[in-house]
Amino acid sequence: MDYFKTTAKELRSKEAGELAGAVKEIQKQLASIRMDVYTAPAVGAGKTKKLKKTLARILTVANEKSRKKG
Repeated sequence: MDYFKTTAKELRSKEAGELAGAVKEIQKQLASIRMDVYTAPAVGAGKTKKLKKTLARILTVANEKSRKKG
């Protein structure tokens, strides 16, 4: 799924399990991009910033959902 264009409103409609899966997927993408940056610094450097923002957005929505439950 393309998480770059996903809004917080769309994320709020997803289940907690889906959000957790998205977090793991983005973390894997970040790890692979970091390795790419070390090997070829010109490749994917701007993508990390977008992924970090997306990850923060997903974690924020997940935190909101967990606070609503308990």
